[in-house]
Amino acid sequence: MFTHTLRVIPLMLGLALAGCAGSGDSTSASYLLPETTAVQQHDARLLVMVAPVSMAAFLEGDGIVMQLNELEVHQARNHLWAEPLSGQLRELLMDRLSDTLPNSQVIFRGQPGLANLPAREIRLQLDRFQGRYDGMALIRGRWQLLNKQGRLLRQQGFEVAAPLQEDGYPALVRALASGWEQVADTLAAELAASITSSK
Repeated sequence: MFTHTLRVIPLMLGLALAGCAGSGDSTSASYLLPETTAVQQHDARLLVMVAPVSMAAFLEGDGIVMQLNELEVHQARNHLWAEPLSGQLRELLMDRLSDTLPNSQVIFRGQPGLANLPAREIRLQLDRFQGRYDGMALIRGRWQLLNKQGRLLRQQGFEVAAPLQEDGYPALVRALASGWEQVADTLAAELAASITSSK
C-alpha cells in the first residue's frame, strides 16, 4: 500500500503540470531560465567558443514542452519562453562557463578572441528539454569538444532528470535551469581537462 502511494505521488504531480498545459488554462505567463552561482571553479586559461545550441524541432516553439506519457508531448499555449529557448540556453551556458572558468575567455563562436590562449569550441545538440509525467524535468542530448583547427577532441551524450520541488510551470523552469547548469559544469570540467591532457 505504501509503495503504491509513493508511485502515485509523482504521477499526480505530472498530471498537475499536464493540466496546466491544457487549453482550459487561460492564464498566460512567460519565463526566463534563472541562474545560480557556481560553486566549483577550474584554474584553466582558455578561449572557449560556444556554437549555437542545436535543438530537436519540437523544442523550437515558444511553448514550454510537457511530456504527457511515454509517447505524447504537448507544447503549452499559455506558458511560453520569454525569449527563444536556444538563445537562453546558450547565454546561460556561457555565463556558467565564465563563472566556473574565471581565467578563460568565453565568447560566441565567430567573435574575436584572445589569440594567445589555447582555443576550444563547444557544440551541443539538445534532444529533450521538457517536463515529464513522473514529476521530473528531463534534459538529454550530446556535446562535442573541438580544438582551434576543428578537430574533434571528445564527444559524449548526457541525460539529466531533475525532480520538481512542487507542481506548476515555475518549478519546472527552475528544475530545467538547474539541470542545464549541471551540463555546463560537466563541460567546464571537460574543458579544463582538455588542456591538461594536451600538454
